[in-house]
Amino acid sequence: QQAYQPTNTRMASSRKDDENPWSSSDEEDDDDDDEVEVDDDDDDLFYSICSYSHHNPSTSPKFDTLALALEHDVSAYGFDFLSNLVSSTNEDGFFEGAIKLVNKCRQFAKDKEEDAMEAMKLGKELNEFLKSHRVNDEDDMAYYKPVLEDDAMLMCIDEIQELKRKNEKGTQDVSASLDKADELDVSKTDSETVKRLQSQIALLEEKLARAKTICIASLANDDESMSDDSCSDEEKPNKKKNSKKKSPDNDSYYFNSYSNTSIHETMLRDTIRTAAYENAILSNSESLFQGKIVLDIGCGTGVLSLFCAKAGAKKVIAVDNSDIIHQAKEIIKLNGYEHVVTCVRGKMETLIEENGLPLSNGETVDIIVSEWMGYALFFETMLPSVMAARDAIMTPVTGSMFPNVSKIFIEGASSKRLSYWDNVHSLNMAPMKERMVSELTADAWVEVVDDEDIVTNRVKVVEHDLNTCKDEELDFEAPFELRLRDGKSSDDAVEVHQLVVSFDIDFAVPKTTVVSFSTGCQSTPTHWKQTVLWFDPMHNCPLLRSDDIMRGTFRMKRNAKNHRSIDMAVIWETGRIGEDGSWVRSMDGVLRRSLIA
Repeated sequence: QQAYQPTNTRMASSRKDDENPWSSSDEEDDDDDDEVEVDDDDDDLFYSICSYSHHNPSTSPKFDTLALALEHDVSAYGFDFLSNLVSSTNEDGFFEGAIKLVNKCRQFAKDKEEDAMEAMKLGKELNEFLKSHRVNDEDDMAYYKPVLEDDAMLMCIDEIQELKRKNEKGTQDVSASLDKADELDVSKTDSETVKRLQSQIALLEEKLARAKTICIASLANDDESMSDDSCSDEEKPNKKKNSKKKSPDNDSYYFNSYSNTSIHETMLRDTIRTAAYENAILSNSESLFQGKIVLDIGCGTGVLSLFCAKAGAKKVIAVDNSDIIHQAKEIIKLNGYEHVVTCVRGKMETLIEENGLPLSNGETVDIIVSEWMGYALFFETMLPSVMAARDAIMTPVTGSMFPNVSKIFIEGASSKRLSYWDNVHSLNMAPMKERMVSELTADAWVEVVDDEDIVTNRVKVVEHDLNTCKDEELDFEAPFELRLRDGKSSDDAVEVHQLVVSFDIDFAVPKTTVVSFSTGCQSTPTHWKQTVLWFDPMHNCPLLRSDDIMRGTFRMKRNAKNHRSIDMAVIWETGRIGEDGSWVRSMDGVLRRSLIA
């Protein structure tokens, strides 16, 4: 299927509207020859839509080019004029539609000038006004008359169409587009935007100080303090000097975090998770486990190893690289299975390389059991370690991973969180919305989403056969289509505030009893909850009506700096199939969020 071409894609609010939002800074230099030339005469200076003062025109900022004027509306007011135009390919309707849209926007700004409202609020209200007053309405005939005398914008409709065409251009390769988007030169971002982003980051770091992160930091400090105490006075200066050169040890932080009791308590109290493993193992005692050698990777307290021993395994090797392994040994002995289960501490790849597992020459494991899943399935990136054992020591042909199938799903949701601020103890706190949106759209969130808030169908974006998949397949991109779910269709547009990511797990080895569990919103919540990617509900939020489709490409990959973090990107568009079978686009955009370990 040919990749669709998104328009009005926002990578940063400060980009010029005549730039391809997917291009790198190098490519932008090459495109200079294609730009429309604009005269520099004073008579041809442009006024932006939102910043022009009809009461005091001389105080209004002037711009040398149409693109700069439109960009000012985007960066200062959150209003994107080009996104409200009809398609540039609509030769019959574009010229008249652009004239009416310019005048309609200017009239709105003129009517609101006495209100002296904040910039972003003016932009937001103009966006909402245009959503409810489309330029094709018959009552828009009055907007053929210029609101601003000698308006340079009205003299440059051809240039507006060219800017719109470039904005729609997109690329033919979605994967290449996403990679180029990652390489955009952030130095072009204006200082105001940088300050706002820095403020958002500071707020998130403060509010998202998860218990796990705090635990990791504490353990890391304790480890360094102990190491310093063990050095002589002469060695300490050199140690500190050398420590500055070290890159973050993401593996040590990861393994140390599992030394904390609360993490294991949380996982064990998750009865959906633990009961699924117990049922899958014990219900397949005869068909899968009796007399077999089992490897349990990331054994924690040893609960899965004990299930395997109870199912009749002749040997179970329980591996963990945190000091919880000491309690696992005691628990296994306390329950009378120390003759079956052997505990080994170490990193899986190192144990394989150094022959550190209790296996005889040529001996392999029949089953690899592991609970490796993280938020959004791949957060913390434990699966590659399990796959390394699979490829090195699992019995060929007859051996199996357990579970052996994983699937990732997405679905759309609406939220009432922003509307809360409209009436707080009979007080209007609407200014808090902008602040909240800045926080919600900074990164991915992990939370339980109520099934009642889900407004679209749930679709699978990827499935992995854990017995055969390769490491490079864990970074993936896939197309998707979402529609309003049954019972949510309406003549009024439904706002999609969130893209919700969840996963399903199958224990489905052939000729065995199949057991599955889901982390979707329709199922009992687990400790994984759901991973939520917020759209910007104040500036570019997808709207769906009964026959509309939201489609695009979803990508997930490991973070370049910390492979235990994951980056997600979504190119999306909404629209419907026209009577002639062609695609009619309504809205589009790009969403980029991360889960940081």
